[in-house]
Amino acid sequence: MTKLKAVIMDGDGSTITHDGILPDNLRELIVTNPQVKWIMATGRSLDLLRRLPIIDYLSTDVPHIVDGGSRLVNQNGESIADFFISHDEIDLFFSQLDLQKVDFLYYYLDEKRSYIYSQQIEHWSQRPQFSSAQATSDIAIYRAWAKENQPTKIFIRVLQDIELKGLSWHQNERNIDLTAHGVNKGSTCSKLLTMLNLHPSEVAFVFNDRNDLPLVEHPELNEIVKIKVGDYLPDTPAEFHVATPYDVADVLQQLI
Repeated sequence: MTKLKAVIMDGDGSTITHDGILPDNLRELIVTNPQVKWIMATGRSLDLLRRLPIIDYLSTDVPHIVDGGSRLVNQNGESIADFFISHDEIDLFFSQLDLQKVDFLYYYLDEKRSYIYSQQIEHWSQRPQFSSAQATSDIAIYRAWAKENQPTKIFIRVLQDIELKGLSWHQNERNIDLTAHGVNKGSTCSKLLTMLNLHPSEVAFVFNDRNDLPLVEHPELNEIVKIKVGDYLPDTPAEFHVATPYDVADVLQQLI
């Protein structure tokens, strides 16, 4: 098997435990192997990625996949590629939205442009992760913000299940990510490997969730070494399958 030149990692549940811990053995492996590109591929926006303990150990000389594939950004916030939700998609989204089923909407573009809507806006706007966002309980204002400052992804926390027809979205429990049509972790990973002149066989992907499937199943990425964590995707094949993020480093150690 080809020695790995890059490891692409999902965060929550894959390399970070569900209670927010980066395993010590994985941290040590990253620190002692700087020749490997350690790249994040997460549904989180950059501001929320920065709240994960792995942020200080990611490679700084390559961009990272955030917002479910809708952005390629450097750690310092420099945008390499943005795939914006179109005005037509924004209109279609808001036309279907049942506000009684929505807890909040949120999107982030940069330190000066992040936006949150909720009918319980005082509750959510006081949370540390949203404290710097422009906040409103008026959906018309939020829609106008989205048209003026197009999002790459809208994060929706729902109170009840909703259906969004004709749009590209992924749901995990009560969390929904809405992205532009055809944009996902797989499409953006393919672009990133071309940018870095890496063959898929030189890359591993650590994953655990349904929003990782577009990368796992992308036809141009079928030679990526797949490391599946947990049992959330029992029917998805992978070269390696481990129980928890604590087991990931043992597999990667064999490959680098």
